Amino acid sequence: MYFLFYFLLSGVYLGALYSMIALGIVIIYKSTKVFNFAQGHLLMVAVLLGATLSQTFGIIIGMVLTVAATALIALLLERLTLRPLIGQPLIAALLMTIALGYLIEGGSLMVWGEGLYRYPELFPTEPFSIGSIAIEQGVVWAFVVVAVGFAVFVLFYQKAVLGKAMRATAEDHQVSQSMGIRVTHIFSISWVIAAVLAFVASIFLGSFSGGHYLNSHLGLKAIPAVLVGGLDSIRGAIVGGFIVGLLESLVTGYMSGELGEVVPFIVLLIVLMIKPYGLFGLVRIERI
Repeated sequence: MYFLFYFLLSGVYLGALYSMIALGIVIIYKSTKVFNFAQGHLLMVAVLLGATLSQTFGIIIGMVLTVAATALIALLLERLTLRPLIGQPLIAALLMTIALGYLIEGGSLMVWGEGLYRYPELFPTEPFSIGSIAIEQGVVWAFVVVAVGFAVFVLFYQKAVLGKAMRATAEDHQVSQSMGIRVTHIFSISWVIAAVLAFVASIFLGSFSGGHYLNSHLGLKAIPAVLVGGLDSIRGAIVGGFIVGLLESLVTGYMSGELGEVVPFIVLLIVLMIKPYGLFGLVRIERI
């Protein structure tokens, strides 16, 4: 029973990470219809920047500088590489995000090398206790952050003028422009939001696991979370993230690490064969 609870806690932690990465992917997709394969790489660079700047300038200043730097990197990537592709086939933008991911990974390897970088102690070391079971406070906070983030983004897209503009932009760029929406402005905002989500995820990753240039593979693991939940669904990103995280942790703990790496993609194949749009994705019917 103890091991089951431990594996579940580990799954919640992984699920929170995958959910935040998946949220970033969904936010950009809902605004631009571009699947951002570089989201995991934004997380990687946020972890490395955060660990370095926090050690140099202290936690508070380091965090502020990290979120600003990550947002600036995302803005530059969108402005210099993706904006010129507006009007081109979506496959061009998709391939560009893959290339950007390799660029960020290679640049991070050149700057930071292969070392492991950790954040300073951000969470109290004393765990919460439920009977004889101890729960690390960081795991609890990760779950709380994801829950609050879900509520905020749902309200944002349903109630906020900017959220509605982002939804309209995703539906049709030309119609949105004719209604006075600055489409390029919406694109930039969506990338900044994704960068902030990457920064938030980096806090938990840097505090528990540490930052490494190979952290970019977490973005690949978040792909099943996005597609299982539904590519255009905020709720789906959260649910898919926790499904993937819990499955990976349980299969790794009770069976093998190799199978744990593969099982999310097996679940993805099964779900997409039954529900091609994911658990919460919108079924689109287009008149020909």
